[in-house]
Order: sequence, then structure tokens, then C-alpha cells
Amino acid sequence: MSLAVKSRRRLGTYFGALVTFALGLAFLALELREFADMIARGAGPQRSAFLSAFFTLVGCHGLHVTAGLVWLVVMMVQVAVRGFHPTVQRRLACFSLFWHALDIVWVWLFTVVYLMGVRA
Repeated sequence: MSLAVKSRRRLGTYFGALVTFALGLAFLALELREFADMIARGAGPQRSAFLSAFFTLVGCHGLHVTAGLVWLVVMMVQVAVRGFHPTVQRRLACFSLFWHALDIVWVWLFTVVYLMGVRA
């Protein structure tokens, strides 16, 4: 959980959420552009097993990022309405764990799909 949440600072919490949301949205935009470019060049999921796995794994991660962005908006509404009630703080901690788990999964995916996939 962030320092702003622990110290119950709404402005800091909103700022951190805004930065997180912007970065998540930028990630999704880059991912969608990459998918569109690959499909336009004929490298769609039906072309090979690797590309099928690529679109499935990276696309699934993108869906989880989208769910995380929706969850983030819901949490900021809860902070606005209920403040830093213990229930809201617990939910923010759960969201934080979810978001960091996405980070860990992305490091694994990037390594396997992008770095090791280039050598294959």
C-alpha cells in the first residue's frame, strides 16, 4: 500500500492512481497497436503456434490490466465517498497486491515471449 494511503492523504492517493491509470492505459494502447501491426503484416494468431500463444498470453495479460484499471476507478470512487475507512484501506491493499502480481507476470511474459522468443 502506498505511503499516501497509509497517511490518509487523498490528493497523494489520487495522484498516484492517476499516474497508475495513465501508465496502464498507455500499456494497453501500445499492446493494441502491436497486435494491429502484427495482424496487418499477416502475423496473426492462426499463422503459428508461437503467435497463437503470443496473442493468448499477452492478450490475457491485457485483459487483466483492463480489469485492474476498472478496479482502480472503483477504488478512487470509494475513497471519494467513504474516505479511508478500514474496509476501503483493505480493498486498496488487495488492489495493490493484484497490480504488483500483474507486474511480476509481465516481467515473466516479457522475458519468455519477447526476449526468448526472438532467439527461437
